[in-house]
Amino acid sequence: MARSWTRLHEFLGSSPGPVTYEMVADAVRRKLRESDDLDWKETLPATSPVKGEWNEFAKDVAAMANTRGGLLVYGISDTIDMVGIDLSSVDDKQLGQWLRVHLQPAVSGVSYLQLPATDGSGKDVLVVDIPASETAPHFLYGWQQKDKDKSTFNAPFRHRDDTAYMAEHQVAGAYRERFTRQDAAEAALERHVRYAADLVLGESEHRPTAWLIVAARPARPIPRMVPALTREEARWVIEQGATRARKLIDGAFQMPRLLGPQLFPHLLSNDPRRGLRRWVDTNLLVPARATRRRGVLMELHQDGTVVAAVDLSHDALPADRTTTAVELPVASWHLISAVFETIALAHENRQALHADSSMDLQAVLQTHDTDARFTPVVLDYGRPDIAEWARQPSIMQPAHGELTPFADDATLTAAARELAEGLLHQFGIDIPG
Repeated sequence: MARSWTRLHEFLGSSPGPVTYEMVADAVRRKLRESDDLDWKETLPATSPVKGEWNEFAKDVAAMANTRGGLLVYGISDTIDMVGIDLSSVDDKQLGQWLRVHLQPAVSGVSYLQLPATDGSGKDVLVVDIPASETAPHFLYGWQQKDKDKSTFNAPFRHRDDTAYMAEHQVAGAYRERFTRQDAAEAALERHVRYAADLVLGESEHRPTAWLIVAARPARPIPRMVPALTREEARWVIEQGATRARKLIDGAFQMPRLLGPQLFPHLLSNDPRRGLRRWVDTNLLVPARATRRRGVLMELHQDGTVVAAVDLSHDALPADRTTTAVELPVASWHLISAVFETIALAHENRQALHADSSMDLQAVLQTHDTDARFTPVVLDYGRPDIAEWARQPSIMQPAHGELTPFADDATLTAAARELAEGLLHQFGIDIPG
């Protein structure tokens, strides 16, 4: 999946979306000049790199990834005229292999868009879309014939419409930026989790509760030109998220009824209201919408972050069942469902915002009763039962994960399972199925 906001979109005034042949042709006709994130190429990369020369394709990709991402467009001459290429000669597997062999670390997320001519000219083009890299700087391996074929190792970058190589201080700066960016992303995710925890725990101080907080945040910012979701769009995202979550859950477990009804559609009415740069749907906080049902909070942030909080302890055991020895019963099947639903919702929200970034994930169990122990509740012969054989920790470590940019259902399922297992394994239990 290619990026949805590029130099072509900005120049042409197009809405976020896929790059099309018409966009390339229009930009060529209007003589859009090369820049640090756009490079016109007349011919395809050589099929077999020559010893003693850089792998030019790997160099160009690394330069874009080390700067801010960009497009390599093949089939456009130096005079910015459409000349076309032979799409049958494009071997994206070979191109990807070159990146893995010649770059360290390899650049991920590169897309190869083969765009046949739609104007009858027969002048097809290939667009190679390179996202800005979170693992920059990327170094290029190569050979130089002088000095006895000595191997060399450089980090290319784009400077306006040219490619240069980083000096030592630039390499050091690139590493500082990488680590600073990672630290800032982790801190932002922690703030979202902490705020949600403070909010929901403040609503339940009158009784001991175990709250699950799940947050998903894009590793890269949403493009500035992407408009915030309208209320109807937010409702559509929530609806689509619920549909996808049900599909993921049904496909992941041999006993689909194990989880019971999905939490979000069951407990919320899909009636999001405005919050501070976010849409909020909850059965808490609004007195007129107060409920005795399990508490749920869901937030869709303008920066692409999704936060969900679910009270896993409320009505976790049957009313006629004594809970004298149970301090914080945690409904494990609802934990699983909530994680799957949040992952599905985050994915749908990311697509609606045309985001192509990976997402950092975090899930944690929180309570205001610091002396209580979390007690897992499982299904035994179809009824809730305390897992007396399981561990009952008083402190739970956060579970972390990552959702890749171009995730299919199998990838979403794997991410959800990993995140849920990160909590359940602390009880010494596994996800069934």
